[in-house]
Amino acid sequence: MNNKLWSGRFSAQEDNLMEQFSESISYDKRLYRYDIEGSIAHVKMLAKQAIISQEEAEKIIDGLRKIERQIEMGEFDFDPQDEDIHMAIERALINLVGKSGGKLHTARSRNDQVALDERLYLRNVSIDIIEKLDQLLKSLLSFAKEQIDVIIPGFTHMQHAQPILFAHYIMAFFEKFKRDKQRFLDTIKRIDIMPLGAGALAGTIWPIDRHYSASLLNFTQISKNSIDAVSDRDFMIEFLNNCAIFAMHTSRMAEDFIIYASQEFSFIELPDEFSTGSSIMPQKKNPDSLELIRGKTGRIYGNLFALLTIMKGLPLAYDRDMQEDKEALFDTIDNVVLIIGILTKLIGKIKVNKKEIEKSLDKGFITATDLADYLALKQIPFRDAHAKSGAIVAYAISKNKTLKELTLDEYKSIASQIEEDVYDFIDYRRSVDKRKSYGGTARQNVLEQIEEEEKLFSNKQKETHEDLCPRCGYPVKIYKNPSLTVDCIIEKEGKVLLISRRNYPFGYSLPGGFVDYGESVEQAVIREMKEETNLEIAAPKLFGVYSAPDRDPRSHTVSIVFYAKTTSHATAGDDAKDLGFFDLDNLPDKIVFDHLKILKDYNEFRKKIQY
Repeated sequence: MNNKLWSGRFSAQEDNLMEQFSESISYDKRLYRYDIEGSIAHVKMLAKQAIISQEEAEKIIDGLRKIERQIEMGEFDFDPQDEDIHMAIERALINLVGKSGGKLHTARSRNDQVALDERLYLRNVSIDIIEKLDQLLKSLLSFAKEQIDVIIPGFTHMQHAQPILFAHYIMAFFEKFKRDKQRFLDTIKRIDIMPLGAGALAGTIWPIDRHYSASLLNFTQISKNSIDAVSDRDFMIEFLNNCAIFAMHTSRMAEDFIIYASQEFSFIELPDEFSTGSSIMPQKKNPDSLELIRGKTGRIYGNLFALLTIMKGLPLAYDRDMQEDKEALFDTIDNVVLIIGILTKLIGKIKVNKKEIEKSLDKGFITATDLADYLALKQIPFRDAHAKSGAIVAYAISKNKTLKELTLDEYKSIASQIEEDVYDFIDYRRSVDKRKSYGGTARQNVLEQIEEEEKLFSNKQKETHEDLCPRCGYPVKIYKNPSLTVDCIIEKEGKVLLISRRNYPFGYSLPGGFVDYGESVEQAVIREMKEETNLEIAAPKLFGVYSAPDRDPRSHTVSIVFYAKTTSHATAGDDAKDLGFFDLDNLPDKIVFDHLKILKDYNEFRKKIQY
């Protein structure tokens, strides 16, 4: 019988076909780094909570790091019998460190484990895609600035519409890709929720500390519902949706460039490096890179709809169907990264055919709207001006003339208000530069937009960054602010309560801890007393604030100190290994932090008041 880690309940061996059908290790092995990262954080939490010993934790962590090195060196044997990356690593760990390795999975299920791996992976991938999009945006800016004086026909319905700057056209895609970047960045907020600790679906009986695990893994949020935590793939669907929208934008750009590079247009010439030839027609230069972008967009759409379809009818909480989320995700990521890379390199190598573009500007009556505006400026209602301009176009077509080839008498025969200055008004160069409305195609507008975006990139590069944002990984200025903590002097029958600390710094201290985000100091002190001493203090009173930069050897902390009385029995929990009540004149030797000073101040305070 196959020695599966879950085989205890079974009396028959898994069929080889079933094993082949159900394995995911052939593709989810790319999550190994995140699986190990999550496991190390989980083990540290188990040790902190005394669920396993510190010695066992160190042994397991050392084993996990050895396995990581083996995978990176290509020395790890991925066996389909292990089903997935989680089981493969756990089996290898048990073989490496013995039975202690079997404790790794305490208070954890593969359901919350895989959700964790996917979130860690997708958070990093999102950051990578955002950085690559920055490079694409810079490439577009550079290309747009180079082409700032090139005017092309703008199209609607694939017909000549109005003249526009080519740079204005390029900056339209800049705006689209910038929104794509913002979407990826915003989605990180939904990715950055830690599911670890949800277990299979119902949580766990073990006294785990999910906030501690989250801090080790740089999560800013923790899932609030264990069922939702293991059944949710919304974050992945949202990510794939972002990819689909981005791919749609790239496909539209690809389609335009294919058309502009065709012999019918010849506006641009694509670089040889991103084109291919024909197996039979020697003259051909095919825009295959762009055609593949169009094709891969359909594939990326398919991956999004595949996951939506997988999830649409699943009963809560976890179902094996959800294993099918990964191939769609990985395929999309691989193709999006390739598309960004192709476009980033291709854009800077495009050659612009100015002569061919200028020829096309004489076609299609692209300043007919300017002619209507000219008449409207003569106090003709725009709808009437539009009709007269249309009539002039129809007349020009019948005479096989362009607008600039019509004589003034021909103009006046349809609209008597037209004067000699009409020829300046319908010049396509002046047409472009007249469009100075915000966001319009006037040269100054476009140049200002380019320079504004260049300045944003330049300022970003000049900043001195001190750290990475724990939410999105972006380099940001981190202000080293003190952490806020609370401590409480609890008195019973004239003695004060001290705990013997389980973690560094070792020794005796007042019970207390860090204030959680979104929590008041009053709420924090009540919570910490319950966790560390099992005492419920209803109305602690403020004693003082202690903020010496060296008061805590770990980091700069500010403590809000409270005091309270109790008649209840205290028991050690959380960070407290043991506890006891001590007379203020007979305190234990090793009191850590600045708590000896706090107690001395409290003793003096107590002498002055009746308490």
